[in-house]
Amino acid sequence: MVEVSTLFARKAIAQARPATAERALARVGVSRETLSDPMNRMQMQHHQLLFEELAGEERPEISFHMRTSASMRCEDFGLLGLTIKSAPTLRRSFERLDRYARLYNLYSVFALADKGPECWWINHRAAPDNDGGKLSNEAALGTFVSLWRDANGEEFSPKRVQFKHLPVGNVHPLEDYFKCPVTHGAEVDAIIMHQQDVDRPNRVGDQHIWKFLREHLEDILRTTEPDRIDREVVIRVANTLSDGVPRLEDVACHLGIGSRTLQRRLAELGHSYQSLVDEARREVALKLVSEGRHSLVEVAFLTGFSEQSSFTRAFKRWSGKTPRTYRGAAPGMAASHS
Repeated sequence: MVEVSTLFARKAIAQARPATAERALARVGVSRETLSDPMNRMQMQHHQLLFEELAGEERPEISFHMRTSASMRCEDFGLLGLTIKSAPTLRRSFERLDRYARLYNLYSVFALADKGPECWWINHRAAPDNDGGKLSNEAALGTFVSLWRDANGEEFSPKRVQFKHLPVGNVHPLEDYFKCPVTHGAEVDAIIMHQQDVDRPNRVGDQHIWKFLREHLEDILRTTEPDRIDREVVIRVANTLSDGVPRLEDVACHLGIGSRTLQRRLAELGHSYQSLVDEARREVALKLVSEGRHSLVEVAFLTGFSEQSSFTRAFKRWSGKTPRTYRGAAPGMAASHS
């Protein structure tokens, strides 16, 4: 069962009326004592139910989850928060943050992607189909913005924010908090930022302290989550395929380890680098072909194939169908998209 830190629930309870908070805690079956220690964890389904209960009295102007995000400070997250705050720039704050965030949230899968003049912080794990899960998803992205404002300055605001799920309440509280346009029904959950904002120095950034704290975080992660590096490799490869398949050395450098160490750790999990490249290509190709927004020639290019015939053979191996047949069978896809 997936769990999250009780820190988020405790902060959310503090934003509710006392009577509402007590009813929500009783419904979920969680005590205030349990929430008092941020090192405690609670089941994700209970966390989502709590958010759904707290939203009840505020509909449709639901804002408690944004107030929860706004209350977050780097010091609330211990070593992780200090690492974010001490990074020289926001871009440095992002380094390994996709992995570090799992110390508090094992459900979401975050990744950073540079897209031309924009920088995207993406949550690859879509919200479950319940209001509590959707509100929790919005609060998760809101929390990152709060931590970045703590590190970089209150004037920081994204270019825009988007969510895959449909809105639970009015969008105004979200736009007031993020200070930018917010849309729902998008392809993926993401905070989109200007590159120049990401490269702006943090207020108290210190290169030496940041490196020292990162080393300690790595030690913690090696003992708590040694088995997720394979997924990190898939995400990194998928995010860079449009520029060609990245070298193993480059992926290892991004992960902060040596190439031999990466090969060894993947072998221990029964993977090779090439098998994970193939998995990344498969995931991206199936998604792009089924969506129908790109021609098949473009999909081949975006998944790192220089020849259409090679892409077609690989796709048939992955799905048992040619790309054209697979697209035609996708719900709502017209033949004209092929």
